[in-house]
Amino acid sequence: MDGITLNNYRVRIDRNNNIDLYKGLPKVSEDAHCGCGDCQLFVQQIQNASQEVLNFFRQFGVDPTKEAEVWRFNPNKDGFDSYTADYHFIGAIQGTDEIDWIKIGEASFGLANYKGELPSPMIPSAFSKPLVELAVRITMPHKELD
Repeated sequence: MDGITLNNYRVRIDRNNNIDLYKGLPKVSEDAHCGCGDCQLFVQQIQNASQEVLNFFRQFGVDPTKEAEVWRFNPNKDGFDSYTADYHFIGAIQGTDEIDWIKIGEASFGLANYKGELPSPMIPSAFSKPLVELAVRITMPHKELD
């Protein structure tokens, strides 16, 4: 497993396996996942996030357009949409069970070792433990659906 250090804690990551797992998943904007209007907007918007935010996702092997549970709040407030989304990746935080919010570009990320049971309706069946839950809070310019 690869590893990175965040807030003085080591995060082990099975990046290549995560990339392969995410390749086989539908985008959250597709009916096979959710396909609601909020998820469709999120997929359009997250692809235009800053390179800093996109790189943060990529270091874990996470495709930000897939797997997540997405909630939009403050829709189109002053021309912006705010979201929170939860992702998962195979890996583990060492030395603590969670890493509090880290500011990266226009987003904040939190990580926690997943303690729940598998299988879970919220996690694709292809994922296995150890898992890390990756939460993001992000505000992006509002767009209309294409």
